[in-house]
Amino acid sequence: MTQAVIYTRVSSREQQQEGFSLGAQAKLLKEYADRNDIGIVKAFEDVETAKATGRKQFSEMVTWFKRNRS
Repeated sequence: MTQAVIYTRVSSREQQQEGFSLGAQAKLLKEYADRNDIGIVKAFEDVETAKATGRKQFSEMVTWFKRNRS
């Protein structure tokens, strides 16, 4: 089975409330993974604007990849 990490993000609380919620994104990604025999090993999510530098969970995801190269 292929393994994957998922990353979800919204840039504002308003966007999250307009149907682009983190939960809705995660649901679509998990459904895709199920249909394609992909195991999700880790999930990261951010609620931050792209205007600000340094998305915390994105940085943590990159660190996680460096530690888990397989």
